[in-house]
Amino acid sequence: MRRRRLFTLLTLAMTIGSVAAAGPAAAAGKPAATGTTTANGWYEGEEIYYLLPLTGGVEEGITQRGENDLYLIGGDRAFQGNVAEFIPGEAGYTPHWNVNVVHTAPGKTLADILASPYASAHYPEALFDDAESILAAQLAGLVTIDHLGVVVLCPVVTEQAAEAPGNTPLSEQFPAFPSTF
Repeated sequence: MRRRRLFTLLTLAMTIGSVAAAGPAAAAGKPAATGTTTANGWYEGEEIYYLLPLTGGVEEGITQRGENDLYLIGGDRAFQGNVAEFIPGEAGYTPHWNVNVVHTAPGKTLADILASPYASAHYPEALFDDAESILAAQLAGLVTIDHLGVVVLCPVVTEQAAEAPGNTPLSEQFPAFPSTF
């Protein structure tokens, strides 16, 4: 039930607004087609941007593709932008992301994560801003990671492409993190 609810939330978030498919030019960092929905996320402490294609990005019938993981902290854009493992130009990057949801581990709280060396310097804007910290927090027993078996197609683009006239950015305003998520 939890996986189905998260999948539904992910699909809903990715289909908000009127979107148009973005071609290879957008994935290469060139301006995206107008009318595309864009979102911010995080990669190694830096804000990144990606496109949400017309299909909502969910690839039907594919449970994993390549190495590139996307981490949703508490759910898709529930409390912060999502965290990408790789970006264009790196070995392992693909616009096809394996979706994972990060939760506080049983008996752990937000305060425990904030007291650790894994929390982002960008908090409260982002609790985690890189995949390495998320994986280290998991090894330290602070978080759990649910591998949803869902792949989304969401190419990373430049900030200029994300903010091109006619594009619709998802809100970068998020609710405060709860004690557990």
